[in-house]
Amino acid sequence: MNIISLESDKLIVKVSPLLGGRVDSIIYKPTQKNWVWKNTHLKDEPVSKYLNYDDNWQGGWEELYPNDAIENFSWGKGLDHGELWSASWNIDFINTHQVKLSTKNLDSGTVFYKSINIKENTIKVDYKADIKFIDHFLFKLHLAVPIDENTQVICDFQKIEKVDQNFGNILENDKKFFKLKKNSGDFDFAYIDLNKKGVIIKDSLNNSMKLNYGEENLKYFWIFQSQGGWRGHNVLVLEPSSNSKKYLLDAAKEKKVLKGPLKFNCNYSVEFDND
Repeated sequence: MNIISLESDKLIVKVSPLLGGRVDSIIYKPTQKNWVWKNTHLKDEPVSKYLNYDDNWQGGWEELYPNDAIENFSWGKGLDHGELWSASWNIDFINTHQVKLSTKNLDSGTVFYKSINIKENTIKVDYKADIKFIDHFLFKLHLAVPIDENTQVICDFQKIEKVDQNFGNILENDKKFFKLKKNSGDFDFAYIDLNKKGVIIKDSLNNSMKLNYGEENLKYFWIFQSQGGWRGHNVLVLEPSSNSKKYLLDAAKEKKVLKGPLKFNCNYSVEFDND
């Protein structure tokens, strides 16, 4: 499998162009901490876009577009978790610290570009897309982070709303949602109403990562987490999103959703440290 390696004084980043262009590994050199969760029960290999996402989730830092749940569009059916995670991306440019990728054979007719750039202890990712269809759509980051014995999510929030009342076992507004413990059995999926952007994750060894994301087109923030309680996974998924809700119709009712045609762009950055 073709793997790209980018390197700075502080980071080694592995990227898989053939597997959704996802980030497969981020090693913070001073502590050898890998900040990317991978599913050790599955092989790293291409997956048909028609298959169930949850059964084939290999992990990594990836993107969901133009939908999360299966949705109908003017151009056809948006499959489970969209079309980017299973797509093959072309390498347009590469050097030791940057790679530029593109994918142009999507069912939606969208052309997507992604640039991954590392400098010292920071990784920055920029996206551009030419969205030609007329429907509402979703773009969401899906950054899978491993959970250890004590993992904290530090953010300035005012409200937590469950995505699905029938999924998860952490009560709404219960702050243990932000204090995670490997194999506790807890799991849940929530929309987080942040007072200000910026989320910090800390592990039990004081490794930290600070996530920032651009204001344009990423206005909302979701978290999925499983402390061993969902399929045995110990994973925290950070999900800055373009839309307020998982289902496009629900987001449209709130008038908090994007709609094509659109020249789309957004970005995020992550800074890694050890206190």
